[in-house]
Amino acid sequence: MIKGKSWMAIVIALMLLTVHLTSSAQTVHAAAGEETKIAATLFVLKNESEVSNAKIHWAPVQGATAYELYRSENNAPYTLLQTLTGTTTDDYELNIGNTYKYQVKAYAGTSLLTSAVSPECTPYSLPEDLTTFDNTTQSTLKLPNELKVGDTYYRFNFVQKPTGGFGEMIQQTSTDDITYGDDKVVLSYTDHPDLANSKFEGINILYHAPTNKFVFWAHYENSTDYTLARVSVASATPGEDFTFHKSFRPEGNQSRDISIFKDDDDSAYLISTANNNSDTILYKLTSDWLDVDHQVSVIYQNQHRELPKMIKKDDIYYLFSSQAAGWYPSIPLYSSATTIDGDWSELRTIGNTSTFSAQSGSVMRVKPDTGNNVVMVAYRWMFGWAGTQNGTTEERLLPVWFSDGYAFYDYFDQVLYHTSDDVVVPVQNGKLLSQGKPATAQTATGTNPASYANDGNYQTEWVGTGSSWPHWWKVDLGSVQQLNNVQISWWMQKGSEGFYKYKIETSTDNVNWTVALDRTNNTSYGFTSDNLSNTAARYVRINMQNAALHNNPNNWYTPRLWEVKVFGSGTN
Repeated sequence: MIKGKSWMAIVIALMLLTVHLTSSAQTVHAAAGEETKIAATLFVLKNESEVSNAKIHWAPVQGATAYELYRSENNAPYTLLQTLTGTTTDDYELNIGNTYKYQVKAYAGTSLLTSAVSPECTPYSLPEDLTTFDNTTQSTLKLPNELKVGDTYYRFNFVQKPTGGFGEMIQQTSTDDITYGDDKVVLSYTDHPDLANSKFEGINILYHAPTNKFVFWAHYENSTDYTLARVSVASATPGEDFTFHKSFRPEGNQSRDISIFKDDDDSAYLISTANNNSDTILYKLTSDWLDVDHQVSVIYQNQHRELPKMIKKDDIYYLFSSQAAGWYPSIPLYSSATTIDGDWSELRTIGNTSTFSAQSGSVMRVKPDTGNNVVMVAYRWMFGWAGTQNGTTEERLLPVWFSDGYAFYDYFDQVLYHTSDDVVVPVQNGKLLSQGKPATAQTATGTNPASYANDGNYQTEWVGTGSSWPHWWKVDLGSVQQLNNVQISWWMQKGSEGFYKYKIETSTDNVNWTVALDRTNNTSYGFTSDNLSNTAARYVRINMQNAALHNNPNNWYTPRLWEVKVFGSGTN
């Protein structure tokens, strides 16, 4: 991690170990490709009992000016649902038990560029006894502890010295993965000269069955700075003390953000950011996982990616990462490969441009090892955000769906899940009412009209002219609708990130306006999700009062928006 993400990063890493194992402008540096893939995930509308709605995403196609979306039910011929310029839409009120596939066709004018068909999906009734992850408040994903040997579960906590830096690694055990105790110090700063004045980040602890060892890998630094850029490795027989083996630079390369990926054949790989986080390098570990065997490839060069996390899905490798941006929300990207030592795809966009006010984080199966459902746990380092009163760190849970080398995720206020049954159900607060509806703004450039902010594409933006504030953007829903939720993807400048003070205003006649929600106290960067109550309107106006930049008292931003989504219980 970059300089500054020290012990708080360790706390978050350990939360994942003890919870997941136990319980220039902001430009997207990823071009559209010449092909596309399409995938759909099923979701439930809030307070309903049928998982009978599909959120459909497809990859943007270079040169495409429009997309046609088709649907097939029970393998019947495809029928046209809609023509649109965006890359996502919803399909509602599907029939329980029937099977659905979607086809997208990309056009440049009247010329067909390419097409793709989605994997099949089957709507179902909402299961009982699901756990709720609430993205609107501090929540924790509770997954089974994978560090189980025999009948004993193990987890590890880390304690700092009073003077700072690594102090002790404490082992706890359990027989039911619920109650943990029998605290035991299994590694201390006095055990090895390298530990006397050190800190760990990006901690990975895995069980290596052939040698019956826990293997520990982490980013290693001095307790006071980030000049070493090393990895560190230690190991232990379960229940016994750890042996710290060494800290080193793999093949002489700097190493900061790291993760360990275990493949199906039990070979393991170190994924490491190098050269001040400008490069991402893949190394294969030795068969006992205690050292680097050789460098496999430089996956990214001069891309400045952080927090690399890999997962294998349907025999394809996916690598997710965040943009280097300090503590602030940043652009998520991913790439894929059919073989781990082969060529990787170009970096591709996913989600919106701020990871929905977070940074790309861990990617994992809800049912460890064998599960089909995958989620992204994105990190909100809010204690490092200027201007916010929330000095904590939170997680955002983003369900991930895949199609032949392409990955997609989107934001939902709540996500329901059940680990042993491998169930993930996103919950959406109403139907999407605003996409493709007539939009206007106080001003707009000729190349970035108001319609770009509700076209169903997180990578296109409305841009106003000049820097006059306040500034408004407005959508006409076509008729009076009951409104439930408004989601806004805000523009930010990398290095000068800012949050917006705004009001959501509504009207039934486009003349008389009511402030439905005053958010001039907002301090969230990059993305907001606001729930509304007792609000019926035809017109919705985002009245941007000001933007507060974390490193400049003056707001020099040009008013602009990536995407506005208005949800409600009216007709779509």
